[in-house]
Amino acid sequence: MTLHDLQNEFCAFLRSDRAVPLASVAPAAQRGLGVYHFAHRATLGAALRDVFERTHAWLGDARFEQAADRHVALHPPSSWTLADYGAGFDETLSALYPDHPEVAELAWLDWTLRAAFNGPDSPELDLAGLTEVDWDRARLVINPTLASRPIVTNVALIWQALDDGEADPPPADRLPSEAVLTVWRQGLMPRFQTIEFVELDALALAMRGESFGAICAMLAKSSAGSEPAASRAGAMLQRWISDAVLVALA
Repeated sequence: MTLHDLQNEFCAFLRSDRAVPLASVAPAAQRGLGVYHFAHRATLGAALRDVFERTHAWLGDARFEQAADRHVALHPPSSWTLADYGAGFDETLSALYPDHPEVAELAWLDWTLRAAFNGPDSPELDLAGLTEVDWDRARLVINPTLASRPIVTNVALIWQALDDGEADPPPADRLPSEAVLTVWRQGLMPRFQTIEFVELDALALAMRGESFGAICAMLAKSSAGSEPAASRAGAMLQRWISDAVLVALA
């Protein structure tokens, strides 16, 4: 057996559900394998519990531990830091709970809020210079921590109730129509908000380097006339500025 084969066998052993003896390990060393097996899985499970605190509260200990064990078995660490472990946990939960989409959405929100907190800093917008901006040609620089996901449940209400420590969070309900959940960091505080798809389209245009005039033109096509589009564009821009979704003008 080559060293590479031995390493692969040992890694598979760590990810297995049970600590079974390895034929390639001397009998005298078999006893210590269980220690490695437990420590590996316990460390990764603790990392998941730390990041996915609200998801854990929603599922309860038994179901969360089952999901964590499943994720550990399928997804070995691939980074130098445990801060990166947990990416894709929402997909693991989606496969385990296909009839309860709020579970995966909660996990995505937990993970993305943590990622936003650890994300890159952004400049403060110069509010004094906004009065002289040619808005038709202005290009908007969007907060680099901004992330989004389509949602179908009241996950935002559930997460907030769990974060507030409510004993009886609201039950999971389907939204009347699919919406978009956005996450970003304002200063040192991660934030989230539910928006419509048309606003997501506007943000996508901005992140592709299109002008604010192009964003207004897109909104005009999805609105009944130019006045509703102008009103919607102005309201979006005002909120992006106050919430630090917009961080600079190019």
